[in-house]
Amino acid sequence: MKVLIGHFNSESNEWSYQNMAFENFVFKHGEECIDVMNVRDIFENQGIEVVPSLYANGHPGGLIKKDAFDFILQRFTTKVKEYLAEIDGIYLYLHGASKVVDLEGDSAEHNILFEIRKITGPYMPIAICMDPHGNLSQDFAENATIIRTYRHSPHTDTVETRRQVAGMLADLLQNRRKMTPVYRKIPIMIGGERSVSTDEPVASINQYLDELESDPRILSASFHVGYLEHDGDKCGCSAIVVPNDDKYTAYANEVADKLYDFILARRFQFHYHGIVDYPDEALDRALRYDGRPVFLTDSGDNCGAGGDGYSNYILRQLMEKDDYYDKNILVAGVIDKYSYQELYDKKVGDHVDFHFGMGLDELNKSIHLTGEIVARGMVNNKFEINSHMAEAITVKIDGKPISLVVEGEPLSYTDLHQFKDSNLNVNDYDLFVVKQGYISPDFKDISPFCIMSLTNGPTDQEMEQIRSYKRIMRPMFPYDELDYRVEE
Repeated sequence: MKVLIGHFNSESNEWSYQNMAFENFVFKHGEECIDVMNVRDIFENQGIEVVPSLYANGHPGGLIKKDAFDFILQRFTTKVKEYLAEIDGIYLYLHGASKVVDLEGDSAEHNILFEIRKITGPYMPIAICMDPHGNLSQDFAENATIIRTYRHSPHTDTVETRRQVAGMLADLLQNRRKMTPVYRKIPIMIGGERSVSTDEPVASINQYLDELESDPRILSASFHVGYLEHDGDKCGCSAIVVPNDDKYTAYANEVADKLYDFILARRFQFHYHGIVDYPDEALDRALRYDGRPVFLTDSGDNCGAGGDGYSNYILRQLMEKDDYYDKNILVAGVIDKYSYQELYDKKVGDHVDFHFGMGLDELNKSIHLTGEIVARGMVNNKFEINSHMAEAITVKIDGKPISLVVEGEPLSYTDLHQFKDSNLNVNDYDLFVVKQGYISPDFKDISPFCIMSLTNGPTDQEMEQIRSYKRIMRPMFPYDELDYRVEE
């Protein structure tokens, strides 16, 4: 037996300036594609040969350009056609949060699945692993055989879940039966910062999903939180229940209804995780906190959710302060493509005089800075595209206890190893400003105080107050009152 595998990943933020072009994706083919997907042994241990199609991985960013998507889709469909007479099933990782410029239906993942299904016909098993921050539809569910998301946000169970879904497909191929996912659209829109899995209500929802999956009639159950950073008819939460056999479809529908009720009953419980405040108050609390290290997150420009990283708003807040409470501060980092180019040929020890800020709107106004380059390195040594796009150039600003990491590509600092990659010592700083929403586990583990600043930007957290969605299903919570009551 043979299984064709493939991977597509991109989170498309409609409110970012920069679209995702061909060069913003990492492509792997052949054996490299197989190795990076971490499922080879799951199939081979069952005597199933793995056939690679394409690994296309784009970091979160703006909308995907149509020519880039056309290449990706063509690569998938060409491989399916080439091996159609040989393969017994298909395993895909499809994130779920993409939007393509000028593409009918918007979603890359939906189009990839639909076009593959046109080639295979309705019966070939297609198993799909997804990110919980992805948007689904009834059509998507009907064209898949198995759908399962990660459980946790932050995503600590990615590899585990991908391997789990591969195992489900391998078992299905060894023990043939028919199964069709049961889909429920839930009229709730919530951001990732209000759905952290260690917090309620997601902790209870995940526990309930585990209980549902303990039933031998149910293969998998998933809660898709969804992705809010673009407008579209697929936005909103979803639930998927996959029966272990279509003879249990009626029961799976009952389970899906119960899961729908369970989640909807908790719609008022979704809340920001951790300590949150408005920008002025958040910065003052971070500066005044008597302890170290403190982390302050620029949630409105979260590169991990497609923010372009251009906002220098918190840097400008800091520059206006007189009292820093003896804190040494690292702003890690801000993207300014012009300053990055200007500083790129400088070396550590050089004194620099430059204007910083893209100047596209009020959030990234240009300011004059002078200082010394104190470090150069990589934002992340795991960055896969071109190393020159991921350099970190750190400038210690004259007359201020502030160091600024100047970046050329929207990459968030989320892991401690990144500071080492940037040739920075974590112990040299008391306050870190990072472009995240919910704080990453690495930073939370070492910090006595983390606070999320409700800044404006392409990933603004107060979306019910500022985002005007025209294409979503209505009524939709929290935009509308729901005439819906259910006992928990």
